Amino acid sequence: KDMNSYDVAVIGSGPGGYVAAIRCAQLGMKTAIIEKYSTLGGTCLNVGCIPSKALLDSSHHYEDAVKHFEEHGIDIPGEIKINLEKMISRKQAVVDQTTGGIDFLMKKNKIDVYVGTGSFKDATHISIVGEET
Repeated sequence: KDMNSYDVAVIGSGPGGYVAAIRCAQLGMKTAIIEKYSTLGGTCLNVGCIPSKALLDSSHHYEDAVKHFEEHGIDIPGEIKINLEKMISRKQAVVDQTTGGIDFLMKKNKIDVYVGTGSFKDATHISIVGEET
């Protein structure tokens, strides 16, 4: 299947890719972005930096409650427990909010989004494997 024609096609919608796509669109170029994940944001927002930091933030709160609250005059009676299901649910909400924001920015800047793995066929053509539009 032939892809539409664009001034710029960005492969990868991570922090570098989506910012580049937005800037190109703002400069008047017809722009497309290609992402292998079903949600925008690349590895960083979907499975790397953002989810890791969200879980790390929760684990820091747990450590503070166990080791440091008492010295601040905060007494928590009973055992402090981790609810992993809630922790992971919060992490997913953070990821969803962030990737949703990028979706909004793509629509706002009229950038066409392709889901699949992009690779160069030649200097001016890109193939997308697993493409969903």
